[in-house]
Amino acid sequence: MGVIRIAALLITTLAATTACTGLDQANAAGIADEALVSEAADRVAAADALTWTTTYRLANGATARVVRSQTPSRIAYSWPSGTLISTPDAVTRCDGTGEKAVCTATSPGADDTIPASTGLITPAEILDMLEIAAIDPGVEVVPRETTIAGRYASCLKFGGSYEVCVTVEGTVAAFTGTVDGTPVEMLLTDYRSGIEESDFALPPNAQVNDRRPT
Repeated sequence: MGVIRIAALLITTLAATTACTGLDQANAAGIADEALVSEAADRVAAADALTWTTTYRLANGATARVVRSQTPSRIAYSWPSGTLISTPDAVTRCDGTGEKAVCTATSPGADDTIPASTGLITPAEILDMLEIAAIDPGVEVVPRETTIAGRYASCLKFGGSYEVCVTVEGTVAAFTGTVDGTPVEMLLTDYRSGIEESDFALPPNAQVNDRRPT
């Protein structure tokens, strides 16, 4: 009788220990996921204070560029069918290239988002997505490490929604997912810590509509 009672006690204790261990592992995984997402978000945010030029290959094989500069703080995006340049003086959006470009200048701080149809997603949009994921306890995160354009990158896949890869410097190295119903796929092909002033210039002979208040 004593042996049976001892055996039952051992089984009960083992079951309880296993259950607690599983709970601890689940909690640890959740904490680890949150830490990974927060770290990636911090890197992207920190890159906003650096100067760099990135070149991407888009889903259709086309090329796009994102250029960040400090003093003054500026950012420029270019894709095959247009550009967007945000400076302390204006936010200028251009449709078309070269002499066929039509550019509209609006006040500094105006809307500087880029349609997903361009094939690009901005670092600011990536940061927003990461910050939302970091506080979502139900999000499933699958991490992996890789090398993109010769640079070490940490990648996070969020369920079946999207995957984002970020370099040590905080540069977005890759993104694959759906944004506003549009599939977006971009892959870093070149990174350098410098800029060309021409990246902040409007296309030559472009038609410019200045809608800033006078």
